[in-house]
Amino acid sequence: MELIGHDNTKKQLHLAITAAKSRNSSLPHMLFSGTAGCGKTSLARYISAYAGYPFLSVTPNDMIDRKAAIKILNKLDHTNYDEMGNGIGVLTPTILFFDEVHNMPKKGQEIFGIAMEEYEIAASVINKKTWIPYFTLVGATTLPGKLTKPFRERFKMFITFQPYANDELAEIINYHAKRLKVNVMPEGVIEIVNRSRGIPRTAVGFVERLRDIMLAIKVDVATPYIVNRMFEVLKIDSEGCTETELRILKTLFENNIPVGLENLSIITEVDHETLKSYVEPFLIRKGLMLVSGKGRIITQKGIDYIEDKSLTTQRKKKDIPTNYERKTMVAQS
Repeated sequence: MELIGHDNTKKQLHLAITAAKSRNSSLPHMLFSGTAGCGKTSLARYISAYAGYPFLSVTPNDMIDRKAAIKILNKLDHTNYDEMGNGIGVLTPTILFFDEVHNMPKKGQEIFGIAMEEYEIAASVINKKTWIPYFTLVGATTLPGKLTKPFRERFKMFITFQPYANDELAEIINYHAKRLKVNVMPEGVIEIVNRSRGIPRTAVGFVERLRDIMLAIKVDVATPYIVNRMFEVLKIDSEGCTETELRILKTLFENNIPVGLENLSIITEVDHETLKSYVEPFLIRKGLMLVSGKGRIITQKGIDYIEDKSLTTQRKKKDIPTNYERKTMVAQS
């Protein structure tokens, strides 16, 4: 399985896999956190493929009690264990993947936390316990702070995902363009990179949309003109801002005071979590907005951006030095 980027992380994982195989045991439990769409699921699958271990993806919301947890734990690879749980051959510990693991109920976190530490849980019979084959729990989250402290402490490897660099994102776009049989000119790839926010999932989505447009208008090569026409239809500007981001910036510009998350959510009709996890980080990285203790405020760069786009009839006034001489244009007769 090919995985573009994450070179340093892959080196760490290769070492961990080699060590786990030498011990005939499982990899450390891992917590992947950071921006959505930056490859957390792909990396979990890469670990499984590289190590040759089974992969099991589970919805965390369903882990409401012991019965639900046991149902999943019974699906782990039990190969080369005797009936008492002793290893009798080469083990292949399952990669148990929970996307959005912060949505796991507290009871589920408690049960899996014990299983991660002891590889056993209390049996339904008094003075008995149920053994569990070795496994590696990989949790992906955009909100690691929502995990309970005991559960979070069971993870021994922490990997933070950041938006991709432009060259890596271009490589991903070219890879998926080839896979989808979409011929994109290099200049067109740059246009997609500029609007993808450093997020592979977003970039791949644009390539898929571009393929559909090319089929509809019957062209074989995606020129920069065609790519830009696609973004005009999608209403995404040259910096990657959608109508949602532009509404936020315009609101901050025209209010001229910090605006709270609740009000922004009402104005944009976007839920709190999407604003906090996806929209706001992008605007902050672009230097267009800041979050203060009192709320969201627009930066000078954001002001210039709004004015350059003529999105408002208001103009910001700047304080001038006391010795500044104002100029007046002479009307032409």
